[in-house]
Amino acid sequence: MSLLARITPLFALIFVLATGANAQVQQMTPDEAYTKALAGEIVLIDIRTPEEWAETGLPDVALTNNLYSPDFIQTLLAIRAQNPDVPLALICRTGSRSGNATAQLYQAGLTNVIDVIEGVAGSGVGPGWFARGLPVRAADVAVNASIIAVQP
Repeated sequence: MSLLARITPLFALIFVLATGANAQVQQMTPDEAYTKALAGEIVLIDIRTPEEWAETGLPDVALTNNLYSPDFIQTLLAIRAQNPDVPLALICRTGSRSGNATAQLYQAGLTNVIDVIEGVAGSGVGPGWFARGLPVRAADVAVNASIIAVQP
């Protein structure tokens, strides 16, 4: 048996284990996130850092919650409490942090969370929020007035 034949099942197992957490997490594109946030069907949350928000701006329909803040989970739960029946959709720069965060939240029992793939800057799966020409606001400007959810 060749080396490749012996290690292929191992790589298949690693792939299944690595992607298994994401299997239950719903994903959507930035276009879908924008439309659904405006309709009140999701609460979009930008989980990048304040420095990133200041540098690039953020989706005009997004609340903010710094993934690296010690209060990240408490803020997320406060947003969920204000919107108990509305899915929370997380977006980051490229979709990597939001993908990991949604998978971990799902594993921890917080369901109804969505990963906005591509992020704001784009990735290998698509161009992202900015390149799609979706509305952006400065970090010091309030969220789009038509969004029902408020920043806790």
